[in-house]
Amino acid sequence: MTIGPDVIRDIGLGKGPDKSLVAFGYAGWGAAQLEDELAHGVWMTMPEDPALVFDDDRTKVWADALARHKTGR
Repeated sequence: MTIGPDVIRDIGLGKGPDKSLVAFGYAGWGAAQLEDELAHGVWMTMPEDPALVFDDDRTKVWADALARHKTGR
C-alpha cells in the first residue's frame, strides 16, 4: 500500500512491482471509532494473503475472503 508518487509513477512506467492493484477511496474515523467497531465485530480480520488481493477472480474476492475467514486460513 502506498501513496508515494515515485511508486505510482514506476507502476505507470512498467518499472514497479510485478503485481499491483489500484484503488481510490476514503475512510475516516473519529477518535476510538475503529477500535470500538473492531471490538463489536463490525470488521472481519484475517492474516494477509497476497493471492486474495492479486490472484483470485475479482468477481469472487469477497466470497473467497469470507470462506477463508470461516476456515481460519
